[in-house]
Amino acid sequence: MSDFQILGQDAVLRPMLAAARQGSLSGCYLFEGPDGVGKHEAAIMVALTAACEAESAGARPCMVCQTCKTMRSGTHPDLIEVGLDPSKRTPTISVAQAREVIRVARLHRYHARHRVFVVDPFDRMVPQASNALLKTLEEPTPGTTFILVTARVSSLLPTIISRSQRVRFRMVNANLLREWLADQGFDNPARLAALSGGRPSKAAELSNGGLEEFDVATAELLEVISAGPTALFKFTEGLSKSGQGRAGWQPVVERYLMVLETLLRDAAVISMGYSEDVIHERGVVESWAEALWPTGFERIQSELLTTRTRIEANVNARLVMEPLIACVATELGSARQRR
Repeated sequence: MSDFQILGQDAVLRPMLAAARQGSLSGCYLFEGPDGVGKHEAAIMVALTAACEAESAGARPCMVCQTCKTMRSGTHPDLIEVGLDPSKRTPTISVAQAREVIRVARLHRYHARHRVFVVDPFDRMVPQASNALLKTLEEPTPGTTFILVTARVSSLLPTIISRSQRVRFRMVNANLLREWLADQGFDNPARLAALSGGRPSKAAELSNGGLEEFDVATAELLEVISAGPTALFKFTEGLSKSGQGRAGWQPVVERYLMVLETLLRDAAVISMGYSEDVIHERGVVESWAEALWPTGFERIQSELLTTRTRIEANVNARLVMEPLIACVATELGSARQRR
C-alpha cells in the first residue's frame, strides 16, 4: 500500500511513517484536524508501519505479513482502538475505559515490533478519565505509542496537549478531491468536492443518497426561513419529536447546518466579487449576498457558533435550531425592510 492513499495528507504522513519504520515514534501524538480528512485511517497506517514484520524497513507496511493482516482486521492485540463507551447513553469515553487502557498499557506488548493505542474521538473523553491517563501518556512503556484523535483540540485539557506531539491534518484541496472522486467513479465529483468541504469521507457519504437529502433539506430550510414564526415553531417541534433522542435529531440538524453554512459561503463569494461557481441556485445566493453583507454575515456566523455550543451541551433540537433560523430570518427580513 502506498504511503499516501490517505488523500492529501502527504506532508503529515511522510515524517510519521518514516519514524514508524525507523522505530523512533514518540510516546504520544495528538492527531488534530477536521472530521473526515483521514486522521483515524492515518493512525492505523502508522500502527501498521510500526508493527509490520517485514525485514526491510522500506517495505513496511507490507500488508501481507500476519501482523499487518490481523491489524487491518482489527484483531491484533497490539493495536488497541478506544472509542465511545457503548454502555453510556451520553457519547463519551469513560473512566472505566481509561482504567482499562492504563491496565493494558502496563503489560508488555504481545509480539509486534510496536504497540499503538488509538483513542478516537479523544475530545469525548470525560475530564476524570483524561486526568487518570496523564501519567501513562507521559511515560508509556517502551515500544508503546498513543495516538489521540480529535476534531476539537480546544476542548482538551492543557495538560493533555502539553504531553502530546501535535500533528495537524488539513482539509483536502478541492481540485485534488474532485480529481480523486472522478478517478474513483463517483457521480457529480465537482459538487461532491464542493459540498464536502475538503473531507473525503464526507464526500463518499454524500454520494450515497446524501446529495438528494441535501437538496430536500435546502428546500425545507429556505421555505421555513421565509414562512414566518408559526412555520418555524412547527418545523422545530417536528425535529424534537423524532422519538430517538439525540441520535435521531442530530444527523438531521447537522444536515440543515451544512445547508446554511454553504448558503453563507456562496453568498460571501458573491459579495466579494468572485466569479467562481456556487453550490446553490445563483438567484438565491445573490439575494442573500445583497441582504447580509457585511454585518448580517457576522451576526449569523456568531449564532452558528452558539448553535454548535448548544449541540455540545446536549440540549434538544428545538432549542438548537429555533434561535438560529429566527436569526437568519430576522437578518434577511430586516434587509428587505430597509430597502
